[in-house]
Amino acid sequence: MLNTFCIFVQLIITIKCLKNMENPFPVSNYVSPEYFCNRESEANLLINNIENGIHTTLFSIRRLGKTGLIKHVLQKMSKEKNTDCIYFDILSTQSQTEFTTLLSNEIIKKFPPQKTVGKKFIDAIRSFRPMLTYDVLTGTPELSLDIASDKVKERSLMEIFQFLDSRNKPTVVAIDEFQQILHYKEKNTEALLRSIMQEMRNIRFVYCGSHQQMMNEIFNSAKRPFFASCQNMYLDKIAIEDYKPFIIRHFEAQKKDITDECVDFILEWTCVHTYYTQYVCNRVFASGMKKIKLQDVQQMCFDILKENEAVYFQYRNLLTDVQWQFLKALAKETELIQPYSADFIFKYKLGAAASVKRSLDALLDKEMIYYHQSAPEPFYAVYDKFLMRWLQRG
Repeated sequence: MLNTFCIFVQLIITIKCLKNMENPFPVSNYVSPEYFCNRESEANLLINNIENGIHTTLFSIRRLGKTGLIKHVLQKMSKEKNTDCIYFDILSTQSQTEFTTLLSNEIIKKFPPQKTVGKKFIDAIRSFRPMLTYDVLTGTPELSLDIASDKVKERSLMEIFQFLDSRNKPTVVAIDEFQQILHYKEKNTEALLRSIMQEMRNIRFVYCGSHQQMMNEIFNSAKRPFFASCQNMYLDKIAIEDYKPFIIRHFEAQKKDITDECVDFILEWTCVHTYYTQYVCNRVFASGMKKIKLQDVQQMCFDILKENEAVYFQYRNLLTDVQWQFLKALAKETELIQPYSADFIFKYKLGAAASVKRSLDALLDKEMIYYHQSAPEPFYAVYDKFLMRWLQRG
């Protein structure tokens, strides 16, 4: 009996140790406030807008932590403010039907069908003949709706939001990659969603997007339905003075010694882009090293580039020679303010300015590069910072 008890105690200790060794640098999902770095001013502004009835447009290039910020705020609102929060990413959708179905499924996840609110929701959309099934692996409820005609599409969206609004409870609906609606075959989507937003009394909307030009067109053009309907909010990089102690603290909490020199290198090498910084820190932490030196971090970064090399060669095969040369030139500049300047074109032997423009437009369209128009001095840069570092080596 004593032996069994000792084994049980040891098992508990082992489980606690494993839990304490959880990698504090998540790269794919928001985990908890403990692993969320700063963003206090941005989170407070977003919360203040929600509490004061202001809809928000959140602009950010990809992989800077936009989704993490939204989920951090929604979790806080849900726990501390008794607010219903619904988040969904519409990047994969191609139509109003898919938008409506995705929204319905997020609602049914929030309010399970066996609960009172879930039953009321299904009753509220009964005219669209909802079919409820369950994923065989996860048991997650899934809805499909019969909303083929244009009139039914419009009515279904309105009725779904009216259901949320009718609960007379503060509700936040966050729609990620909102610029995707510009690709829908139904060209009235902007006007429809704007009219729905106007009628809601208890819902606050957060519209997020990573394509700055499209998002600016939707929300800041006087010709568009959403003009002057939301407060614009731009998400920039995490300040180095916040990120650096955050990284060191999480290494030290697990008895891992990392020098200032190592952290400075990581932040510089990743350009302080959240995803890439988190990824490198994740890999360094997972290596098991207790005393981390600069050459260890540099080797890890080299390994990351080697692991992705096959993908980068595929990129090379998908681009023309001129586009590839322009991409390499842009990578070596890191940030480029004047792509058509004679000095830049001559330095990298890129030919005529017209050829440079065609390459730039093609790479923007493929989203391999981006234009950071919200910077004090707008510039072009390679989206994938690992690809940028790999190109710089060539």
